[in-house]
Amino acid sequence: MAALDVFLPAIRRHISGPLEIMMRQSVLESAIEFCRESLFCREELILADATPGTTYALTESSLVKCVKRLRVIDLSEQLRRPDEPGAVLVAGIDFNVMSANHIAFVRPFEKVAVLFAIEPRRSVTDVPEALADDYLDVIAAGALNDLFMMPGKPWSDPQRAGFFNAQFVEGYRRAFRDALDNSPFTSFYNPVRKHEFY
Repeated sequence: MAALDVFLPAIRRHISGPLEIMMRQSVLESAIEFCRESLFCREELILADATPGTTYALTESSLVKCVKRLRVIDLSEQLRRPDEPGAVLVAGIDFNVMSANHIAFVRPFEKVAVLFAIEPRRSVTDVPEALADDYLDVIAAGALNDLFMMPGKPWSDPQRAGFFNAQFVEGYRRAFRDALDNSPFTSFYNPVRKHEFY
């Protein structure tokens, strides 16, 4: 995890006036929106002997929370045949969604893998390391947009806010494309429609 203070030098180059606590809050809001829009930060949970009716938490972390499930796959056959790719499970048919962070299975599975995107919680002082390593300038642009849009402040400047907002939006779109390129699994699932013809 990377501290919010890592982003402050990149912000200070473009703005003077806001307190550090204001900049940290803007960085956190920017990081949350970045993670939510890009689905770049991901974790995977492997469940063994998933039983029906039991609610499973995808993450127990006090630092991050689940934004979106990207893939739930049954790996039970892999236990017998390692080359088996596994079957994709469908929400509402194979498992029920209790909340963004909790699911419950309809039937038993020997092994299930759940891939999901995460975002920082609003109470944290650290964000995922990948944001500081790969997208520091993008997170800083999002924070600058937020700071320049503050009404009634001496540093308020809607034109500069628009400039940094464009950089931020382009940055999280690029991160979304990178996430798709690095993973064969997307957040989109289109089930095969089955029709009966008489």
